[in-house]
Amino acid sequence: MKEFWSGLPTWAKGVVGVVSVVAIGGLGFAIYRGIKKAIEKAQEGKGDKEFKSETKQELQQLAQQGIQPTMPDSTALSLSSFVQERLGDFELSGTEKQVVNEILAKVNNQADWLKLQNTFGVRPIDNDGPSWITGSTNKDLKGVLQSDLDGWDSQNPFTTDPNKKYINILKNGLQAKGITW
Repeated sequence: MKEFWSGLPTWAKGVVGVVSVVAIGGLGFAIYRGIKKAIEKAQEGKGDKEFKSETKQELQQLAQQGIQPTMPDSTALSLSSFVQERLGDFELSGTEKQVVNEILAKVNNQADWLKLQNTFGVRPIDNDGPSWITGSTNKDLKGVLQSDLDGWDSQNPFTTDPNKKYINILKNGLQAKGITW
């Protein structure tokens, strides 16, 4: 081995040293990210179970009052996936309006709203950018909507009317149906 090193020019020894440090650093970072993801996954499952238990109890209370969901399980599942797909990453123009319209079209009462929240659960949502750079945050449906429905529904891009903000359009639409946020 000593013969190998003695035959290399000084600059080549430096390159080998830098490459070795970078490789070790990259391996260390990969191990760190793997451990971090495993911890987040373990915490995520617990939060999701607790959240679903709470919304399930609220649904049972509504059922005792005679209020049943009108939304089939398949609709709740597809609407949950739709929201995550549209708001969970980079948003395209018109995306927020589509999400608001879909929710308002399919959620008819408080039981539907709770069922949708229960089906959505707590999911990892990418922070503004690719998850491998910015990471992700565990959010429930209301958390995703609150943080991502931040655009304005207006022809005037300089409007400051809070009723034109998508989150408020959604909340007002739900309230008009007697649904509390």
